Amino acid sequence: MYPFPPVRGATRAPLFLAAALVVSLAPHASAQSDFLASLDLDGDGVVTVAEAAAARDARFDTVDLNGDGSLDAAEFDALLQATRTRYASLGQNYQPHAASAGRIDAFTFSDTDADGRVSRAEYARSSARFARSLDRNGDGVITPFELAR
Repeated sequence: MYPFPPVRGATRAPLFLAAALVVSLAPHASAQSDFLASLDLDGDGVVTVAEAAAARDARFDTVDLNGDGSLDAAEFDALLQATRTRYASLGQNYQPHAASAGRIDAFTFSDTDADGRVSRAEYARSSARFARSLDRNGDGVITPFELAR
């Protein structure tokens, strides 16, 4: 039946390892799918860079707690914390890092006119940068493969 005599227990090992790999990757794939679905505004199953930016832009009014049309440092920080929590719940493994010497924090980076507030226009530019960063191959579409990299 076998061209070579089987080594005891060895014939099941590759099958077991393959099954373990599939089971271990399934939650990650599902989480990526949930994350992408949260950005798919038109529900067509394809997430474009424009949709990802628009999904982030749509949150502006909910985080502008005082309704003044811009985000101060506290509002921006609350947004970052909520975003990190949301993405973690969707399976994204984002680990915040303190800015190293010579680098700026996210608020300062987004506040391009350095007035101490992130305007709606500055926020939209930040959203566009975020969305483009997810599109690793630059084709305008964000895929699960790109999120896994």
